[in-house]
Amino acid sequence: MNSVKCKTGNMAVRDYCLVWGCPGMIIFTISLFVSLKVGNDFGQDNFAKFVTFVISSGLLGTVYYLFQSVLAEVPLRLQNGQRKETIPLTDQEAEVVIEDSTDNMSIEQVHECLAGVLPQTESAKEPLSEDLIETTVEVSDSAEPTKEVTDTTETSSEQPDLYAQRCKEYQREQEQRRQNAIDAIMEYVTHTMSPYVYDNEELEKICDAIRKRADDWQHIPVPIRLKSTLTTLDLRHFVWNIAERLGSKKDYTGRVRADFIKRMFPDVMRDIEQDSIRNFKFQPDTGNIVIDEPYNGDYHFHYE
Repeated sequence: MNSVKCKTGNMAVRDYCLVWGCPGMIIFTISLFVSLKVGNDFGQDNFAKFVTFVISSGLLGTVYYLFQSVLAEVPLRLQNGQRKETIPLTDQEAEVVIEDSTDNMSIEQVHECLAGVLPQTESAKEPLSEDLIETTVEVSDSAEPTKEVTDTTETSSEQPDLYAQRCKEYQREQEQRRQNAIDAIMEYVTHTMSPYVYDNEELEKICDAIRKRADDWQHIPVPIRLKSTLTTLDLRHFVWNIAERLGSKKDYTGRVRADFIKRMFPDVMRDIEQDSIRNFKFQPDTGNIVIDEPYNGDYHFHYE
C-alpha cells in the first residue's frame, strides 16, 4: 500500500510539473523578453521592466489557466457522453426516467418513450405494470391544465385581432361619415349657388374646388364668375357653412377660410381686407345666404 501511495504521489508531482512547470518557464521567458523590449523603449528603466514583466506574466498565466480549464473538461464530457450511449438502462432506471419526464408529456409521447426505453424482449410484450399505468393516468390528468393554458394563450392571441378589427371598423365609419358630409355639401352648393353662378360649368368648378379643399385645406381654387352679384356677407356665410362641416377646426381656420373666399370670388372681395372677412358670423340671419350652423357637429344642412 505504501509503495502504491508513493507511486501515486510521484505521478501527481510529475504531472503537475509537466502541466505547470514547463509552461511556466515558457511564460516567464516570454515575459522577460517583453520586459526587455519595453525597457529598451523606456531607456532601460527598471521599474518599466518590472511592471511589464508582471503584467505580461499575469496575462499569459491567465490565458494558459483558462486554456487548461477548457482542455480538461473536454475529455470528461466526451467520456460521459460515451458512457451514456454505451451503458444500457435497467428496468428500474427506465421507470425512473419515465416518471421524471412524464410531467410535461402527453399520452402518445409516454408510449413512444416506453417503446424506445424498454428492451425488445418477451417481457416487453406483456401488459404494462400497475406503476406505469398509474403514471399514464397521471399524465392524462395533467393534460387538462395544459389545455387550459392553451385556451388562455388563444384568448390572448385573439385580443390583438379584435383591436385591429375595431380600428379598421372605426376608420371605415369615419371615412363613410366624411363622404356623407361631402355629399351633403355638394347638394347644398348646388341648391344655394345655382341661381347666382354664370352657368353649370361654373357650378362644377365650385364643387370641384370644395372636393379638393376637403382633401387638402391648402388647395387654391380658381375664380368663379357670377351672373348675379352676391354681397360679401353672403359669401362669408356660404364659406362658413361649408367649412364647419369639413371637420378639423385646426386646418380650416378663419384665415384659411378668408383666403378661400378671396381667391374664389376675387371681384366681390377686391376691396375687403382679409382680417375683415374673418368675421364670418356677422349678421347671421341677413342676406340671400344665411348662417346654417350644424347641430352637435352634424353635417346636415337646414334648408328647404
